[in-house]
Amino acid sequence: MVKVIDQRLLRKEVRLFDTKRFGDYLAVKRRNAGMTQADVAERLSLTRQSVSAYETGECFPDISVVIELAKLFEITIDELVMSGVPDT
Repeated sequence: MVKVIDQRLLRKEVRLFDTKRFGDYLAVKRRNAGMTQADVAERLSLTRQSVSAYETGECFPDISVVIELAKLFEITIDELVMSGVPDT
């Protein structure tokens, strides 16, 4: 006798980090601070292209940059990182 297992019961819900959502949040914070991408880049010793890549979701910044972004925009690291977690 073959026992059939419903595969849906074996799957855990996986919520992948959304770099686009993170980037959108970062762009809003930047604009609300009245800064350009070049301003942020200069303050954090980055290139404007790096800031653009973060905002478009092309890539995610190193944790050291995340820490500095949170300081710059006066938000917690948790708030910044969690902005990329999809809603349930």
